[in-house]
Amino acid sequence: MLFLLTGCIGLNATAIPTQDIYADNGETKGGPSRVEFAVVGDVRPAIPGEEARGRVATPATSAAVAKDISAAVQADDASFVVLLGNLVATSSTAEWKGFARGWSQVISGSELPEAGVQRVRVVPVAGASDRAGDDRLVGFGAAFPGVGADIGYNRVASWYTFDVTAGKATWRMLILDSAKDTLGSRWDEQMAWIPKALEGDYDGLLVFMHNPLWTLAKGSTPDEGKAPSELLEAVDQSTKIGALKAVFSGNAHTNEVYLPGGRFGELYVNAGGGGAPADTVKRWGRVGQEDLKMEPIFDLALVKEFDRWIEPRGISEALQEKAKASGSWSGFDAEIDAAAMPVQGWWSVALVGDDMQLTFRMVGADGALKDLYTINFDSKEGWKAGK
Repeated sequence: MLFLLTGCIGLNATAIPTQDIYADNGETKGGPSRVEFAVVGDVRPAIPGEEARGRVATPATSAAVAKDISAAVQADDASFVVLLGNLVATSSTAEWKGFARGWSQVISGSELPEAGVQRVRVVPVAGASDRAGDDRLVGFGAAFPGVGADIGYNRVASWYTFDVTAGKATWRMLILDSAKDTLGSRWDEQMAWIPKALEGDYDGLLVFMHNPLWTLAKGSTPDEGKAPSELLEAVDQSTKIGALKAVFSGNAHTNEVYLPGGRFGELYVNAGGGGAPADTVKRWGRVGQEDLKMEPIFDLALVKEFDRWIEPRGISEALQEKAKASGSWSGFDAEIDAAAMPVQGWWSVALVGDDMQLTFRMVGADGALKDLYTINFDSKEGWKAGK
């Protein structure tokens, strides 16, 4: 059925359940000395045909991740949730209803959970599949009413900013839209807005966008269309040196950590392994003219976890050699095949004054989630992995 309200097939904006936004554009959210939140991306169902392209379906993961984040909310260990895009397989009323049901135990909104639980508000990022058949993000805007900067003419802006205070420190949160080709003229509006969004005083800056600057995931493209690098260059030109601490992205259907600038550089976290079919990920490789490697302690944690999966999952010798660049795979870039161990889960982020701690909770071989890796930022000593 074609709804003239939206111009999109299968999309009736008035029938889409609504989610509560954590912060309006330009708002400051006061907090205690420690503010914790969850970050996860790519929680959508499978899209027909993507398994044939090498992705591995894990239909139970999204629900397991949502349940685990809900437990963190009940324990007061998450005061909001950042969703890094690809929340639905396509922007239809049925898909948005399915998303609302699946996350009703976590996100407060019009869809009520089956049991009474504490819930939190959301910080949404627009993803590629969220605008499938819906370039103007009508469905996204209906699901998250009030989201984005005010750009007038009844349009949805998929970029916005707000501040979070943690003790005496102020953190600027910058949500950007990396879909340059789809945005058209709105891309120029966003680029003109970035300098204004970065005015004022803040101690640290975190950027959230859908497409990653760096990735070794086999189903994703690093710096797609040069949009991520263009956005981050505009950010660098508009903020003080050293203010940007971390960049969070989705779209790569796995979890990755990169620290190319060393312990005082920006941390790049790809948190796209939230339940959508998983990508195989290289442990190191060539990206354009650059050699890229995972952050060493994260890489070590993945290898140790892989060893725990071998016996219960019956991982073949060939996939073991592939993961460790040994035997028949010697001389090639090591790859953790998603068919052996999908690297899926979510990130817990804690802002503690002007310091920060990130913990990756990964889905284990038994389907339960556990802490796998922690990295801390100290304002005096920079980044350091490990507890």
